Amino acid sequence: MMIVDYSLESCLLMKDFLLAHNHNVVAEASNGTEAIEKYYSKKPELVFLYLTIPKLDELNILKKIRLQDPASKIIVITNSDNIEIFEQCTRLGVLAFLTKPLDLNDVLSAISFSNEIITMK
Repeated sequence: MMIVDYSLESCLLMKDFLLAHNHNVVAEASNGTEAIEKYYSKKPELVFLYLTIPKLDELNILKKIRLQDPASKIIVITNSDNIEIFEQCTRLGVLAFLTKPLDLNDVLSAISFSNEIITMK
């Protein structure tokens, strides 16, 4: 898994939570450029992407990843209620949306859902 969030504290909390639940975190990124580079080098099975990060706007990261890897599994984390952004993300193939502050049970549910998608293929 890969975690993309500009907040180091949020990344560490999410990483610790995932590791405590036996999930492997292969990469973390704090900006869009770093996220793209690490996605291509680490090839994570699942990405948790916080939409508001520096160096690439929210949808360009999704577009770049999906262009090179249409089968990528991405879960968006947001604190926005902008329906247009949700619709664009959905068109780009986002699996799920989580809102901040995160309910950690929702994180586990989203992982389970993504695993079901992977199993069905």
